[in-house]
Amino acid sequence: MLGAINLYGDQRRATFTGHGIDVASQRADDLDLLAIEQIQRLATDGRGVFVLDAGCGFGGQSARMVKAGGQVLAIDIEDYQEQVAASMEREGVETNLQFLLLSVQEKAEIGPFDIILCQRMLHYLQYDAALDALRWFHREARAGASLFLSASGIDSELGNGYAGASAPVQNRFAPLESAMAEKHSIHPSVCLYRKDELESIVAAAGWRVENAFLSPFGNVKLIARKAD
Repeated sequence: MLGAINLYGDQRRATFTGHGIDVASQRADDLDLLAIEQIQRLATDGRGVFVLDAGCGFGGQSARMVKAGGQVLAIDIEDYQEQVAASMEREGVETNLQFLLLSVQEKAEIGPFDIILCQRMLHYLQYDAALDALRWFHREARAGASLFLSASGIDSELGNGYAGASAPVQNRFAPLESAMAEKHSIHPSVCLYRKDELESIVAAAGWRVENAFLSPFGNVKLIARKAD
């Protein structure tokens, strides 16, 4: 596809501060769809389904999760209020979605949530900060809640020429090779993960990993659960 940056056909719709392109406003990926299916299952019980979209970007997935029956709090470190409103209009939803300018590192008391989705954000944190964020997610989750998480993979093309490739994950934090950074609009330093490394840090934060896999592109995705 003309102008596509990857095998999915995503266009280079960059976020404001070099934190990648906004994928969710262009499509729902496999992890997004699994989260939507979980919301729909919970919503059939007739109770509210409270969802956190951490690192929501333009709010494409936030709006889809509202449409599926969720009551969504969308947070990001950049002010995407207008973009989230546009996503709501595009999906035909008018309520049950709130945007909040908030970093995961602030560890605010905003829960509890039945579902936490965090796509394409965790790799912007150094390992210890990422562990703290995952512990915060765990604290803000209800018993039995699900975590849908992804992080950029070291075995994806992002790992080509990556300066942190040889470092242990606890110390791995470096910029992408310049051409790759420009292609994907990822300019800050990042911690790229292997599948077992993401599983390990999620488990260390108290979650029980139920499924972990690599996308065709090579990014790491997983679903975890907080014990009942």
